[in-house]
Amino acid sequence: MAFLRQDPRLGVKAVVLAAVLIALVALPPLAEPYVLHVAIVVLINVVYAEALYVIMRMGYLSFGHAGYIALGAYTSALLATKLDVSVWLGFLAGGAVAAVFAWLLGMITLKLRGIYFSLSVFAFAEVVNAIFRAFDVFGGPAGIANVPRPMFFGTRLNSHLGFYYVVLAAAVVSLAFLYRQASTRFGFTLLALRTRDTEALAESVGIAAARYKTLAFVASCFFCGLMGAIHGHYLRFVSPFVFTFFFSTDLVIFNMVGGLGSFWGPMAGSVLLTALGEQLFAAGYYKSLVYAVVLLVVILVLPGGLIDLPRARQAWTERRQRFSKAPVTTAER
Repeated sequence: MAFLRQDPRLGVKAVVLAAVLIALVALPPLAEPYVLHVAIVVLINVVYAEALYVIMRMGYLSFGHAGYIALGAYTSALLATKLDVSVWLGFLAGGAVAAVFAWLLGMITLKLRGIYFSLSVFAFAEVVNAIFRAFDVFGGPAGIANVPRPMFFGTRLNSHLGFYYVVLAAAVVSLAFLYRQASTRFGFTLLALRTRDTEALAESVGIAAARYKTLAFVASCFFCGLMGAIHGHYLRFVSPFVFTFFFSTDLVIFNMVGGLGSFWGPMAGSVLLTALGEQLFAAGYYKSLVYAVVLLVVILVLPGGLIDLPRARQAWTERRQRFSKAPVTTAER
């Protein structure tokens, strides 16, 4: 407990996290099915956003993560419906397939920077989407229906409550890994690779930049594939029209609205915008327009994102106090 005495803020964070986790475990049995649905979608989107944050914090903007989510969802759905493979194994297989494709693509695309990287991953996602639409083995444009939920001790988890705990467990494990990764030497090394200049400087002191970037990209896409598989089994349906370019842009907006200065930023953006988006579900594509408006407002008012709100509020308070204490001149009298 010595580290808590050195920095009391760590103790506050630990207490808050423990309280949130206890609430997430204990309160759902009291909630309505719709509330559980929103909670499930929020948890899934939080993992998506945090997985994308892994590469955004090293300077890469991806508009193609929906492709890796689709790979995970289709892999697990096909294994369950065509080969009768256990859904639990399908979850892991979905993450593994997404990771393999990320490794193969990352060795090439991570050499690019800026808009060129963004276009390359966008193109990959569109190719994946087109393949799923074109071939009947993947269900074609209609997708794959009747994707089963997992079994737990002989009971099919068809209820919102039962599946909620599956999503919660997967989210906690995923977020714990991603948080730990961000706070280790590996995570701090990624910060040194944000630009070509800093990457060249890192390589000059012996850091294998290509290996670090590829591992980070693989980890990011693995968790997208894992949660994509879980997402598909929750919906009981996968379709190429679910995992579109708009899906990828939503994840980027989650990160930008929440803020890239902290691990908690993408989480805050995901919770706020997913809850808002569920209320705008009937709006269809206009939901992305609302997200864009929110992003514009945040960029103008809080350039650091929602995570920067306490600091901005403190700065505004100090500025107001400074002006209120300013001496009044003779001319003003």
